[in-house]
Amino acid sequence: MRAQLTLQIEVRFSDAARSANQLLRLTPRAFDGLHVLDWFVGVEPVATLRRGEDGFGNIVHSCSHAGPLDKILITAEGLVETQDAAGVTRGLHEKQPLDVFLRHHESPGDIAAYAAQALDGETDRLTGLHRLMAALHEKLRFAPADVPPRPAAEVFAAGEGSARELAQVFVAAARAEEIPARFVSGLRLDGGEGAPIHAWAEAYVDGLGWIGFDSALGFCPRDAHLRLGHGVDFFSAAPRRGAFFGYADEKVETRLAISSARQASWQIQQ
Repeated sequence: MRAQLTLQIEVRFSDAARSANQLLRLTPRAFDGLHVLDWFVGVEPVATLRRGEDGFGNIVHSCSHAGPLDKILITAEGLVETQDAAGVTRGLHEKQPLDVFLRHHESPGDIAAYAAQALDGETDRLTGLHRLMAALHEKLRFAPADVPPRPAAEVFAAGEGSARELAQVFVAAARAEEIPARFVSGLRLDGGEGAPIHAWAEAYVDGLGWIGFDSALGFCPRDAHLRLGHGVDFFSAAPRRGAFFGYADEKVETRLAISSARQASWQIQQ
């Protein structure tokens, strides 16, 4: 898929903020299934954007604003070409060893038992992960929302969650089975149901590498999934992290405009 897109994140303050700091993961990194032809990130009011990499190899921009601030507008736009690689992520620079993505950040509780039941002794890891994705997709209702996720155990008990929350449940379930797994943030280019900023999980399979699993939609990421970054959880991969000084509340609105032309590019995991 070749897509020209514009993502805007508008942050409004109920009372003027004295200052604000922003950390943005809004620039996709190229790999075998993604070519970035043009990309730009900007902020208003205008501020100096400092580009770098975080500990996972994601491209990040940071900036500071002096107040008073009524709102901040963040824009990321560009031209990309994506290919359907059946979720396989190859050619991406990796900065962390696999055991980093085995660490449990929360006790999975009932999630571990459910994962064991879903895999039911399956010895082929790829087959087992597909079974786990299908089981979670059937059990947990996709309830789109653009808010920070709840803990995975709480989402599992509630029986529904946002794409971010369902991704964290999958990560917890895979790690409970000693499978390295990580959280991925990105965008959906097909205009489907849900918030413009999407999320899914990736798990490691020997011989194939990292493979994406989108339990919110019930299938592996396709060419309509634009990958922005990954981390051990949502907070280490969030497209935007912000802090402001003052007594105001913030309201965030996200808008995504896409012009695309689909190309046939179907592949299988092999």
